[in-house]
Amino acid sequence: MSRQNMGIVILFLCALGIWRFFSPDEPSTTTTSTEYQPDFTAEVLRSVEFSIEGKIIRRIFADSMEHYGELGMTMFTNPVIILYDDNAQATWKIQAKEGNFSSEDVATLRNDVIIKNMTKNDYIDVITTSYLQLELTKNLVSSDQLITITGALFSQTGIGLEGDLKQEYLTILKQVKAIYTNDEKI
Repeated sequence: MSRQNMGIVILFLCALGIWRFFSPDEPSTTTTSTEYQPDFTAEVLRSVEFSIEGKIIRRIFADSMEHYGELGMTMFTNPVIILYDDNAQATWKIQAKEGNFSSEDVATLRNDVIIKNMTKNDYIDVITTSYLQLELTKNLVSSDQLITITGALFSQTGIGLEGDLKQEYLTILKQVKAIYTNDEKI
């Protein structure tokens, strides 16, 4: 091979190397973010669920709802859930700024979650937190955020919550602070 041919081959290999260095490894494709569209939506939602015996189990209200079947999730704005006992009496009212329900019947509520006891003259009046999970079939609640529980004669705060609203059993998990009063409010 002559010097001239060798120079052309070297120049070609350098050009090929530079071209490979500056070109992307894979063909350029536009990256699209996956945005899911709801299967259906509702405004001013009102829902009532009954047991097999025909007794009311719960009511769900929301300003708006979006259902995503592909994700197995339903998103709510300003959800309110009212739970009922076996005698069809309202026992707990749970509300939040936003929430979602999974296909496993778990409601995840966020931002200004308030749980009000609807039973008169009971020990607990209100529970507040910023995050709550509610297992709808068993009325089990849990949270890993700051919890405040207030009643007529006490106030408790702490981190984390586990409980059963049906059995009226609640446990603050850690960093519990409590204030108890002896004066009954009249």
